[in-house]
Amino acid sequence: MLGRLLQRWGLDAESRQQQRELTQAIECLVNGTDKRLRLAPGYLEALAPGMRVTQAYLSELPNRMPEPLELSLRGFARDPRLGLLFSGPASLLSCLRQSEPLRNFFLSASQGDEAWALLSMARSETGRLGVAMEGGEVRREVPQQVVSFDGHRLAMPCASRELLRESSARRSEEMLTTVIARRLSLLEQLRQTLDNEMSRLQLRMSVLRCEAGTVVDGSSDGSPLPDTCEGVQRRMDEIEPQLREARGALSLEGLLETVRHVLEHPADYFRLEWRTLYLNRMGVKQDAPGEDATELEFEELVLGQAQPLRRALMPVRVTRQALAELEREFGSD
Repeated sequence: MLGRLLQRWGLDAESRQQQRELTQAIECLVNGTDKRLRLAPGYLEALAPGMRVTQAYLSELPNRMPEPLELSLRGFARDPRLGLLFSGPASLLSCLRQSEPLRNFFLSASQGDEAWALLSMARSETGRLGVAMEGGEVRREVPQQVVSFDGHRLAMPCASRELLRESSARRSEEMLTTVIARRLSLLEQLRQTLDNEMSRLQLRMSVLRCEAGTVVDGSSDGSPLPDTCEGVQRRMDEIEPQLREARGALSLEGLLETVRHVLEHPADYFRLEWRTLYLNRMGVKQDAPGEDATELEFEELVLGQAQPLRRALMPVRVTRQALAELEREFGSD
């Protein structure tokens, strides 16, 4: 009976440990976004419900991890997906070489000979006119979409798939912190832009009202300003509410509310979207599976709401032997 009461009131050892972990997570978030949040009265209590929502949401994401892709020289012969993600074995070797976490992983003999890691890439699609077979006939100047991947990064090498799942969950919290910091940075950039424009408009209004005066606008922003008092006033009326909103969002209360909102709605700012593409060996997108099409499945990470960043994610596996073989064949290129 007493144990249930203590648990209900959050006074048992397990509840106290959970509270300490929650507080630590919030403090890490504040350190990575804006330390002024600590000046807001009751910031821990205000952010705690949202942090619980975020942690529950992020904990489910790694469970959808697809099967890993083997990164090796022989993989190019066995798995056509490698040829769609990399221009060739030398490109793969360059990606592996540039990964400092992978290098550190294999420098430690205790880590074993196999690394499970997360490969992230920027995906782009380019329209072009090409040649295609339709109804058994060759047709020219057919609109096509060519999919390509670049900006390869290899991160979070682990000794097993289970450890990679755990690392992905921790990494997700760090990335959401980055999203919040970027959102606050964009708000500050907007405020500065509106402040600068308002100052120029006020200066232009003074010039227009004083016929004898001449003012040279030496600001770096060369955007034209209205030539009449009425036009200047209309523009000032347009940006005034935007400027007021931006300033409010960057006040102490506004910062707390912005962070709280993101934590309580993490799916709006950090989500994984499952993608399935059918590509021929030249990377041209196909409408459906076929003899000349390779099925490429991956998750796409979408960060942020305004000006979202997108990265294709795929779990991979690489061994010391495969890395050594690539070095022997292409290390001198």
